[in-house]
Amino acid sequence: MLSCGMAEMDITPALQSSMPGYFNDRKSTGVMDALFAKALIAETEKGIAAWVALDCIDLPRRVVLGIRERIHKETGIPESSIMVSATHTHTGPPVVTYSFISADEAYLKLLTEKGADAAIVAYRTRKQARIGFASGTEADIAFNRRFWMKDGKVKMNPGVGNPDIERPEGPIDPQVLVVRIDDADGNPIGVVTNYACHTDTVGGTLYSADYPGELSASLKQVLGAQVVSLFWMGASGNINHIDVSGKWPIHQEHHRVMGRVLAGEVLKTREKALLTDDVEIGVGQVGFQIACRFPSESEVEQARQRLVSDTESQVRKTFAAEVLLAYEHGEQIADIELQAIKLGPFAVVGCPGELFVELGLAIKAASPFPYTAVNELSNGSAFGYICTREAFANGGYEPRLTSNNRLPSGTGELFVERAIELLNKISG
Repeated sequence: MLSCGMAEMDITPALQSSMPGYFNDRKSTGVMDALFAKALIAETEKGIAAWVALDCIDLPRRVVLGIRERIHKETGIPESSIMVSATHTHTGPPVVTYSFISADEAYLKLLTEKGADAAIVAYRTRKQARIGFASGTEADIAFNRRFWMKDGKVKMNPGVGNPDIERPEGPIDPQVLVVRIDDADGNPIGVVTNYACHTDTVGGTLYSADYPGELSASLKQVLGAQVVSLFWMGASGNINHIDVSGKWPIHQEHHRVMGRVLAGEVLKTREKALLTDDVEIGVGQVGFQIACRFPSESEVEQARQRLVSDTESQVRKTFAAEVLLAYEHGEQIADIELQAIKLGPFAVVGCPGELFVELGLAIKAASPFPYTAVNELSNGSAFGYICTREAFANGGYEPRLTSNNRLPSGTGELFVERAIELLNKISG
């Protein structure tokens, strides 16, 4: 027998809080749509697992550990069976620190409490349930954002209609993975969606959950206000919403268009899911260490010169400040956690950082499961872009060294290797 519960908690911060996502310290001035912590609990006679998804750009490790500890204390769910992830909205709360912006400690405490509380409420309201899995496709709203240019270089977001564009550097992942959760009477409890595209379509200074927020609103309109729509961000480090050909124009409220388009595919795919109350829950984790990149003396000197230059742009000065902050942090070792949880024929891999789409596709291709979700920005054990070796060689924005972007070339391929090992381990 299967029991499931889902819940959501409002985590919208106070106005005038910092909003991470760009190269300046934006202060929030209003709310376009609320931010949420959302949770799913799945339990059988032999196992239990919990997922918490938060509308924020990333997650400090201590927040993840605090959420796990609080959930375990209140429910008994093992901390190793709890996956905590961020949706990566660029119009969200102050949860990270860079050279130009600081996390809000009071808010991090609130986020820890509310994130855990969503799971606790989901646990306490769990009921007999049936679950199903299905895979759809949406290839029109996501685009690889790195391009080979005519000068032989790779550039991120080169601009709509740029005549110097040769071709995209890589693919997209159009798969829309859907988990359908109904109660024993067939009433919808919630939906989980896994899709790969940056949540950076809104901009400005109004809080917004971006297109997953509109996805949630659309699903509630059709399935009922009680339905919880939980979103897992796929491997989208090099994927966004900008169609440089101009065929798919950017709308004033582009997140609403994307959310509705995605909702249509989710609803269609959800109807194809075959429901069951007989699933096996399995959990696996692996930890390992990676030495972080450290700026060279020449890079440090160049950064110092740029900071005092009268001719450098503010963006280049910001990157210079980031190099110096990385230098101040010293040589560091990242303690990485990868996690995998299975629900019968479905498995989700939780990885930290922003994975390039090629890495997510590689994990899916080698997975022993019929359905495999990659949930990036999970569990807070590392920050920054997880690029391919090829992307490191080609250069561009994402491999660039900053205070929070320090994992070396080869990290992504190691993530793939360890993730596949985890999936094989829990599939038995």
